[in-house]
Amino acid sequence: MDTFELVLILLACIIVSAPIEQVLHRLALPLVQVGVGFLVALLLPEAAEVRINSELFLALFIAPLLFNDAREAVRADLFHNLGGIVSMAIGLVLLIVLVVGFSLHWLVPSIPLAAAFACAGALGPTDAAAVGALGSTISLSRRQKTLLTGEALINDASGVVSFQFAIAAVVTGGFSAVEAGRSFLVLFFGGIVAGVVTGLAFVLAAAFLRRRGFENTVVRVLYEVLTPFVVFIASEELGVSGILAVVATGLIMANSDQALLSTTEARQQVLSGGVWEVLVFLINGSLFTLLGMQLPRVLSPAFRSEFGLGRLVGVACAMACLLVLVRFVWVFFLELIHVDDETGERGYERPARTARDSLVTTIAGPKGAVTLSIILTIPQLTADGSFFPNRSLIISLTALTILLTLVIANVFLPLLAEGNSEATDEAEVNAALIAVLSATLDRIRAIIAADDQAEYVPALRLVSARYRSRLFHARLEFAGFGDTLSQLMDEVFEVQQGRADEIQGAPAGELSVWEAAPYYALLRGIRSSVGYTGESTKVGSRFDGLAGRIALLWESAFPTPIEGPRAERLYYDTCLFAIDLERAAIDYLEGVLAKEDDVRRIEAATVLVNEHRGAVDSLWSRINYGQDVPLDPDMELEHGVHSEMPEGLRETFGLQFQQARKHADEADALALSIELEEVQRLRNQGIISKQQAHELREGVYLMQMTLGE
Repeated sequence: MDTFELVLILLACIIVSAPIEQVLHRLALPLVQVGVGFLVALLLPEAAEVRINSELFLALFIAPLLFNDAREAVRADLFHNLGGIVSMAIGLVLLIVLVVGFSLHWLVPSIPLAAAFACAGALGPTDAAAVGALGSTISLSRRQKTLLTGEALINDASGVVSFQFAIAAVVTGGFSAVEAGRSFLVLFFGGIVAGVVTGLAFVLAAAFLRRRGFENTVVRVLYEVLTPFVVFIASEELGVSGILAVVATGLIMANSDQALLSTTEARQQVLSGGVWEVLVFLINGSLFTLLGMQLPRVLSPAFRSEFGLGRLVGVACAMACLLVLVRFVWVFFLELIHVDDETGERGYERPARTARDSLVTTIAGPKGAVTLSIILTIPQLTADGSFFPNRSLIISLTALTILLTLVIANVFLPLLAEGNSEATDEAEVNAALIAVLSATLDRIRAIIAADDQAEYVPALRLVSARYRSRLFHARLEFAGFGDTLSQLMDEVFEVQQGRADEIQGAPAGELSVWEAAPYYALLRGIRSSVGYTGESTKVGSRFDGLAGRIALLWESAFPTPIEGPRAERLYYDTCLFAIDLERAAIDYLEGVLAKEDDVRRIEAATVLVNEHRGAVDSLWSRINYGQDVPLDPDMELEHGVHSEMPEGLRETFGLQFQQARKHADEADALALSIELEEVQRLRNQGIISKQQAHELREGVYLMQMTLGE
């Protein structure tokens, strides 16, 4: 099978796995992809014979994954939990090598002790792809995510070194603890130093090019994507750990919390995020599919041997259970002495909760494609020309153990971890968005109230209405609140429509359908401008008869040309009508607040009454632009068709429309800048997390990119 065919098969497997995972929602996507790869290998035996060089495998798949994880990591969290991360990435791996190695040799005496240590060394590292994929489907605490991510970033070095020296002991028949220690220090610290130096060089080079005016977005993103491959290959050539060098470079190049970016930088951020999202998805899918495709090849020799399938599965189950047990004991004692940042309690003060959290952290670190890529590098022959003892059996046991750790994680994590992190994250991001939009809207209103630059006020009022609409819909989608809010909105729309029918039935409101159609069409536009969407924009502008519907449809498709004073009167009259509908809504909601005892309906009514009051203020300000005319809640509004504008308003209407059009882009840009500043302020205060801030910024960047350029 050539490379092109392999790529097509991998892409097909990745595409097929996604809908299967949706149907079999209890199975995590990595496990589905392993299963699909296994079936492909059974149907196409040549696919199982695909072999990828271990170094090439690490460079093509693992290096970019770890680079992106490091780039997206919260450096403060990693450094805060550095002791725990290092203990799990080095101390735990060495303990696994000893315990699992001795146990495997005891269970299968035909496997030499050094070879058993090699198998245990390969099983030491957790798989970054598996941790990331499984972590996206369950709810993990901030510390758990940090420990798992940090462990996966650096434990490859300790596992690979342990494996390499165990293999050397089998092949040459000798082992030097001093040499092993020296080699580990060179690989570990040498990789970190190489990564830091390379990362700083890349950051300085990018800054130099930026100062020179080099702002090609596509080239900069391509430069970023190629970085892990270049760093890995160069570091391996220097004889240090390429994996740790890539991780260190990623941490140096990690995105900083910038309060405001230029449009070009915003485009680069958005493009970079999209490219990495697709790249990581494809790499993860390829890794697990390849793992599944390799299973028949690595398992078949053991099935044909005298060892037997039952014993093979039994030993693999024992190794998987032993891995879980050793890992749990280590993590449990680590958590017993940990001081909780929020409560100040140590783990031993709440042992039951500590044990449960430790078990989640334990099984959330399964083995994966990295372990398989390491174990497949076992040589065929030793130094004296004899075959490597039980090579096929070791590979088979390792493959089955990988599969079992994935199954254990898939089965038990949803039972132990609370909720679904995707839903939780979505709710948290939505809550963060509500906080940011509220703060942004308050600042826009303050600018309007200050009236320092009156020419911007009409445009800012329209911007304010759009922010109210965004805030309203964010609240509508908020978990546990949206249903009540939606129900109350339907009640309000019925009240508004009833008030509209009452006004339109009065003598002053009697117009022919063709005379009323321009007002109805304009009313929909006005309601849209203050935050209504969809069917809610049509409230108050519905004809019962067929003729009216035809007239309104015609007016929407071919608006009647109305200019000058008549257009201003049309807008004025329709704004008054819209204000009356808003006041009807406010009266109804105030009645709800006065007599309601349901907490959720009270909260929903409070939100809605403020929205409708904001809409009234916006509409009243439009028709009284430039005049200090407060709206009396008890003022009777004169509806109907005015033959002329009230004195003093006509000359301000044209100016208002002109100013709104002239400064529209500037007002939008100002609002988006304020929104970015509020994201940064709330991030600095700890109200929203770095990841939430990152997602909110991306949304603002996309809106910035639509302005001006």
